[in-house]
Amino acid sequence: MNKPLRNILILLLAAGAILVVLRYVASLKENIASLENQKQNLLQDLEKEKKAVQRFSARNAGLRDYLRAAHRKLKKLFLNSGLAKEQLEKFNLKFSILRAENKALLDERQRLVQENASLKTKLNSVDELKKAIRELKRRAKIEGNRGFLIKNGQPTTSAKVRIEVIPAPKE
Repeated sequence: MNKPLRNILILLLAAGAILVVLRYVASLKENIASLENQKQNLLQDLEKEKKAVQRFSARNAGLRDYLRAAHRKLKKLFLNSGLAKEQLEKFNLKFSILRAENKALLDERQRLVQENASLKTKLNSVDELKKAIRELKRRAKIEGNRGFLIKNGQPTTSAKVRIEVIPAPKE
């Protein structure tokens, strides 16, 4: 081969290599530009995600505080519920006692009404009234002045009065 042909061939090969290298460099520049664009998009997405994570973290902290407060309220409610149940049992017990007392008082009242009616019938007759007065006079003579403050115009109590106070038992 001749030298000029070889030089032309080398020049052609060098021009082709330069052309390939230039295309490769252009392609690399396009890839770099595309990668830079993707990098910018990814950075923006990352910032958005960071903001979203911060929002969710703040919301999560608020919900955690709300949950703690709800737990405290529930504990108080359960405690109050237990106390209310105990009070209800006490009131039921007191109510049943009061019912029993009320029944006893009603029975006593009925007995007193019957006794009152029998005394009324007894004391409405003059003969029975005279017998009762004689009986009272006879008892007064036997028992003395028991409880009268004035007897025959004279006071029967001493000037000194002694009062004792006994406190009622606590329930």
